Amino acid sequence: MTPTRREGSRAHRHPEAGFSLIEVMSALVILAIALTAVFATFISQQKSFTVQNRVAGMQQNLRQAVEYMSRDIRLAGYGIPDNITVPDNVIAAGVTSLRSLYAKDNTTGPDEIYILYLFDMDANQPPTTITAAMPTPSAELNVVSTTGFIDGDLVIISNGTSADLFEVTQVQTAALKLQHNPGGSARDYNDAGGHSAWPAGGYGAGATLAKARFLRYYVDSTTDAAHPTLMVDRMGSFPAQPLADDIEDMQLTYGLDTSTPADGVVDTWVSNPATPSQIRQVRLQFIARTRLPEAGWSETRPALGNRPAGTTPDGYRRRTYDIVIDVRNSGV
Repeated sequence: MTPTRREGSRAHRHPEAGFSLIEVMSALVILAIALTAVFATFISQQKSFTVQNRVAGMQQNLRQAVEYMSRDIRLAGYGIPDNITVPDNVIAAGVTSLRSLYAKDNTTGPDEIYILYLFDMDANQPPTTITAAMPTPSAELNVVSTTGFIDGDLVIISNGTSADLFEVTQVQTAALKLQHNPGGSARDYNDAGGHSAWPAGGYGAGATLAKARFLRYYVDSTTDAAHPTLMVDRMGSFPAQPLADDIEDMQLTYGLDTSTPADGVVDTWVSNPATPSQIRQVRLQFIARTRLPEAGWSETRPALGNRPAGTTPDGYRRRTYDIVIDVRNSGV
């Protein structure tokens, strides 16, 4: 019998194309290997990017800290002809005067430093002069202008020979007066006798008034122990302010000119100078660390200055910074 057309079509049909199970499994294995490689590369790049960002942030903190402190250390003692009386215990027990720098050494933690200088201000905050001789005792000063002064400012009055520090308690703009009444502050810079200890007869007309920079730099490791912060305390009625985050250590060493007479050359380096007027250079050292620890990274805080190294490894990356700063106004 002759096959029908339909039967003939079936007889000549070719097998359909496709993948075998082995081929499919091989493709899946290759795809899995490729995806694993891509994912591993992504994780590596992400980790590298994160580390770079953290290190960059750490270095930025260091630069900011050094910039501010270098400026203030260089200016220490500027515009101050002699030691200025400060309240006992504001700096330390028994310390009642300051002209430029006061060092607080610490072998078990970060150091501290106090800095005092005259701030000439700028066009928006110019210095002023008094228009009439001040009485003794005194609780107010008649001035040419009150521009730039606010309640709570620390101000230095000077006639070029003597200088004194006081705190502004009230700015009387219309009357052109600066009040300096005593009392009401844990840091009372205003003498209870109305500054009867100022020069005999008080300061005369023309004596200069300008804001004082009285600063304390220290590392706050207690408010947030995981993120130690370099702080600046302006020593008036205002609270301390954060300057740079994640500054783990600050150590200071002082270069002294001990020659007689002084020749301006550093003869020795000490951590706790007994005679601040001999300071000619300050060595400022910082350790900054990343904000967060890194998994798999183990590092111990290194020794710095006269403070020994840490004993417990952790996951923080660190950078140190070391700079020597000239002090031009600390001598008497």
